[in-house]
Amino acid sequence: MPPLSRRAKIWRLAPFLLALLSALPTAALELRAGHVRGLPPGQPATAAFFELHNPAAQPWVLVAASSDAAERVEIHRHQMNEGRMAMSQVAQVVVPAGGSFRFAPGEHHLMLIGLSRALREGDSVALTLEGADGSAITATLPVISVLNEARHHQENQRDQNNQHHQHHH
Repeated sequence: MPPLSRRAKIWRLAPFLLALLSALPTAALELRAGHVRGLPPGQPATAAFFELHNPAAQPWVLVAASSDAAERVEIHRHQMNEGRMAMSQVAQVVVPAGGSFRFAPGEHHLMLIGLSRALREGDSVALTLEGADGSAITATLPVISVLNEARHHQENQRDQNNQHHQHHH
């Protein structure tokens, strides 16, 4: 049998290379500017806030979450109901392809229910987000006291504005 040409050798490898490339993760979901709300001791639940950015070409659907600091984690949202603000659980949220979804006070957020320990400013909480496609992202979020949330939010906004509005001379 004559020796294979270089081109033929490459083509024989193609299925293996394709399998390798398809096994690589697609553009990674990013969790930005996140924190868990620190409340006075004895509270049974608290909330987590952050922004999810999805650089991928397809939407990412959050269907579940878990944390080392709580018995369970639920996806919640605030909405007006008969003139009153009400909180309700939702089954999922969609992070659009090439877009972001924000979990913020008074909007969508994750509820950490059945806290396993008191969460104090400076502590950190591991949070795992699970997608409908079976993927998962784990992040460690700082605990920010509810008393310092406004200041923390302003600092994040200023940092983001500085990143988006850098001047070129």
